Amino acid sequence: MNLEKNKITKIEGLNTLTYLKKLELGKNKITVIENLSHLENLNQLSLEDNQIETIADFPMFKNLMELYIGNNYIENVKEIKHLSELPKLIILDISGNPFTKEPSYRIFILFFIKKLKVLDGISIEAAEAQLARETFTGRLSDEVLETRLGGVTAAEVKILDLSNCKLRDFDDMFTAQKFPQLRELNIGNNLFQTLRCIGYMPHLRLLNMTGNKIDSLIVPNSNILENKRGLNGLLVRSSHGVYF
Repeated sequence: MNLEKNKITKIEGLNTLTYLKKLELGKNKITVIENLSHLENLNQLSLEDNQIETIADFPMFKNLMELYIGNNYIENVKEIKHLSELPKLIILDISGNPFTKEPSYRIFILFFIKKLKVLDGISIEAAEAQLARETFTGRLSDEVLETRLGGVTAAEVKILDLSNCKLRDFDDMFTAQKFPQLRELNIGNNLFQTLRCIGYMPHLRLLNMTGNKIDSLIVPNSNILENKRGLNGLLVRSSHGVYF
């Protein structure tokens, strides 16, 4: 069904079209993606050239393989995570949205939507998919934090357990700016090889990094030694020894 260029502002009146496989709604004035969840057989959906700012409520289409939503008003690349549960999505065109000006937007999308074959008209090469995995695997994501904070914000948390999260080395993952009230931090049994993940945290009193692969407490240009002045306990166990 082609409904392009009709000055449509609201998606409605499609309730009976349960067997519809292709729907084109491009070049309208749509601001909200709604009233589409019943289209269980939809394979292709076109929403390009509208006025959509968010895809937070995007339907979980089980059969959708192609989605065209370019030239809208989506500003945050993290919105793409709302498409990560679409099991058959292999072609995505999201070009022309404000966030696509960010240099790393493609590898961010490829990390969260791993089954994609074509993104913005360009086939995905194995090297680009590998770069996405290397860049984002092991980062402290919002999703990881949400599951461990238990409803408390990062600014309020005082005791944080992030053990067994497969986190790996990134500079200043933990700082006083991100976690101003943090007193106890457990990041044991992850994939850390150095302490460069710890930024300046003057209020930190207990740091547990056991079960990682740390060889030394000495990190060039690191704040870890500055933090140690206030620490009551520092435990770092690796295959090369235990440091207190």
